[in-house]
Amino acid sequence: MTLTRLVPTLLMLSACASPTPAEVLAVGSAVERGGLESPTVKVPDAGEAGPYACPGELGTPLDGGFTISVPADPDAAVVGGGDPPGRVHVVLGADGAHEMTLVWETKAATIGGRAQIGVGGDGLSWTIPGVSYVVGAARVHVVRVCGLEAAHAWSYRVGSDDGWSPVYGFRTAPEAGVDEPVRFAVLGDSRDGPETFQALNEAMIAAGVDFVAFTGDAVPSGTSWSEWEEWIDAGGAALPNLPMIFVPGNHEFNDLNWFALFPTATGRAHEAINYGPVHLAVVDDTANSGVSMTDEATWLATDLATATAPWVIPAWHKPAVSSCKPHGEDPDTKKYLLPVVEAAPAVKLVINGHNHNYERSAPVRGGVVDPTGIVHLVSGGAGAPLYTSSYGYGYTEVEVKLQHWVLMEADATTLHGTAYDVAGNVIDDFTLLR
Repeated sequence: MTLTRLVPTLLMLSACASPTPAEVLAVGSAVERGGLESPTVKVPDAGEAGPYACPGELGTPLDGGFTISVPADPDAAVVGGGDPPGRVHVVLGADGAHEMTLVWETKAATIGGRAQIGVGGDGLSWTIPGVSYVVGAARVHVVRVCGLEAAHAWSYRVGSDDGWSPVYGFRTAPEAGVDEPVRFAVLGDSRDGPETFQALNEAMIAAGVDFVAFTGDAVPSGTSWSEWEEWIDAGGAALPNLPMIFVPGNHEFNDLNWFALFPTATGRAHEAINYGPVHLAVVDDTANSGVSMTDEATWLATDLATATAPWVIPAWHKPAVSSCKPHGEDPDTKKYLLPVVEAAPAVKLVINGHNHNYERSAPVRGGVVDPTGIVHLVSGGAGAPLYTSSYGYGYTEVEVKLQHWVLMEADATTLHGTAYDVAGNVIDDFTLLR
């Protein structure tokens, strides 16, 4: 199946360096965390149909984690009550065709929340319990849902009979190997700009994306719970309806708050995600990760060697290839991660944040333009103060000082990217071919 190309309505380039026009590119042919003592919920009976709570452990942070409440069954009593769920969001599961994680917040006294889920508008037929844990004065509830049917729209609500959220929805990925296009958004570095982040989320909803890859640095300080609450509130209707994969940034500090709101099934800060023709390998390059960059590089090499999706896309926060000052190219990711991706034949694109601009390189290998190389995409303009100067490296094709997001469209042979500013103007348009 061939993607329908979007026609740029306006090309506006306000650049750190003078960009060259975008063109069609034919590009060649962590942290260990202690687990729970109990499964998230019961293991389903053999042959059980429909969604169920994922078996196994839900990772908890390196620093000792949370006091966990595990309800016994879907009908367990809710303690506290009268506290409607808030700040609901969806975390993309490792298998985007069959797994999602639902997360929400209540007061600390409310224990025993659950999710109700159904296909499309056919009713909420399944009730699934999860776990919860206290973070400061709040309680975070997590339901990991497995057994979802691929390529379907799902509806859900969370809470209990004492208070339910509105009904939200998400779409599962096509089955692996099925040539059906998917759309996803790339953006990051919102930090001090919740208004900009809100506007970009509204644009993503209007564009009909299936999921979001956030490149890190959501808030000024990951240790501040109130900043996380403001960020989720600014996400509006996007966060409870668009599954997100979150690349940890240096401003997350690998803090308890971030781990609470974006839990992973593996209990690691790095993780691999599959969604239709896209495989995302999320690497933790942050200073407080508790592991070495050598360990991260080893994990990444193993993941890239086994990934089978048409588009294998590593993502980490600090760019190894970038012209924009002041950060430029991170010495650690350039030393440890760049050689790994350049040795992986399947990698045609790397996604980063950290530098507060939009930037796209030509295909690069060994520090020079090479048609068999890798395109490096920096998306770090979702609200943080923009950077204005540039080193002007020759491999940089587009470098734009604007708040923005990127729409990516992928099928088995084509990966098409369109970057938009807050006003909806096209600032870059490019295509990668397999």
